[in-house]
Amino acid sequence: MNPKPFWILRHHGSSSIRSLHHAHHLLAVGDDAGTVSLVDLVTLRPKFAWTAHTDSVLTVQVVDAGQVITHARDNTLKLWQLPSSSQYIGTVTTTKLANTGRGRDSASASAGSGGDAAPPAPHLVRTIGVNALNFAKFSHLGNHLAVPNALDAAYIDILDLHTGHRLHEAIGRPDIASTPAGKRLPIVMSLHLLPDETLIAGYEDGYVKRWSLRDGALMWQARCHSESVMSVSIAAAFGLSVAADDRIARFELRTGATQLTQARTPGNACISISPDEKSFAVGAWDGSINVYSTSDSLSHLGSLNYHRDTVECLAFAHVKGSDHVDQDDTSDEEDVPQDAPLILAAGGRDGKVSLWKYH
Repeated sequence: MNPKPFWILRHHGSSSIRSLHHAHHLLAVGDDAGTVSLVDLVTLRPKFAWTAHTDSVLTVQVVDAGQVITHARDNTLKLWQLPSSSQYIGTVTTTKLANTGRGRDSASASAGSGGDAAPPAPHLVRTIGVNALNFAKFSHLGNHLAVPNALDAAYIDILDLHTGHRLHEAIGRPDIASTPAGKRLPIVMSLHLLPDETLIAGYEDGYVKRWSLRDGALMWQARCHSESVMSVSIAAAFGLSVAADDRIARFELRTGATQLTQARTPGNACISISPDEKSFAVGAWDGSINVYSTSDSLSHLGSLNYHRDTVECLAFAHVKGSDHVDQDDTSDEEDVPQDAPLILAAGGRDGKVSLWKYH
């Protein structure tokens, strides 16, 4: 890993970066002003930028080559359709960002456009009302979305993306219905749908639980943290979580067996497992990014330092080099070879997205 980022994206100004997601050659960025941008990591320029919400973005995710889901604290979840022309590589369409023009390491809104008109803004396909009073991000898999329950964020709802209908409601109610009257239930903090119709959820009281979507049954639970779970990342056979405490928890998806280790810094906001599942990165409240091995030792491998305030979100991306750029928006993510350069993107409370070459 390089000790310094190779590029800084500044086009969100001073708005805290709340969500990052990479898929289909685009890095999706959401901030606390409700603005969403989609950045081409080959040209390092925003392709689209628009005001998607009236409050802070919680999650933004590219779900296929032409659609994006956004989710914010304005209690809405939105599905957007992107224009499908490759001529927009290197341009930006915007309802908020007029011209980034913030220096060498930030993309110009008109760069590469040759003076042509900007592409049309993404089209809003559907708006779904959700409960976004807490900070839990949605989880998406296929046509399903996992979100906090509409009435009580201690429970979980499963929605159909294309209709907005609730397929499962208030998952977790039987497990904690016996809580003494008047005692507030711990709310959901992190959600992850799994392909076998189960769900991993992290909670405010430090528990991580696995639920069956078929019958709503609790499969296992583990007290991973002494404080609120802030972020969970899932691999094929295990998961990792960080919290407001100084622990990193590694748990087996099948059994819930848990291994704990002490983080380099207390108070961690986000965690992301690398694509090869051999290492993971943790973003801390002090602005540091610490990299660890996923082996049994969970050993510390190094630190990346650039941000001076909380690193709110992380995302890994395999990016094809300029000699292999495929500017067809319909190409699949699998077209990117796994030996392509791996980049770690980090979004900070300072409004910047740092890009690191990850080795």
